[in-house]
Amino acid sequence: MDIHDSLQLILQAKDQLAGLFYERFLADYPEVRPFFEKVDFARQRVLLTTTLMIIERNYTEPTPAIEQYLQYLGTRHRAMEIPRSSYAKWIKSMMAAMRQFHGQQWSPELEQQWRSAIERARQLMLQGYDVHITV
Repeated sequence: MDIHDSLQLILQAKDQLAGLFYERFLADYPEVRPFFEKVDFARQRVLLTTTLMIIERNYTEPTPAIEQYLQYLGTRHRAMEIPRSSYAKWIKSMMAAMRQFHGQQWSPELEQQWRSAIERARQLMLQGYDVHITV
């Protein structure tokens, strides 16, 4: 299984991975809970799944539009005053949720592909923190 096949499983399961992720993320890092107090989690799970699609595409077929979107997403996070340090926590929880979601289909190779894809996206998002755009 590669990252593309993984994404297809995630999409077929609708928001199952997102549910696993948010359960873990909010339990493991209670300090991030205030950022989610007014969040509609049904919508947030869709947004997370969409973001995973963008992350996978940026890894497999990067385009300037995807890069700009990820930078914009970083700008939005900065505007919401989400600390840069939250990204490492997000990644740790996401990788654990993916491992749980994929079960026996999870492999070191797949984990490395997702880690690389997420790290590329994180770097672009962090570039967005330095852009002074009113959102």
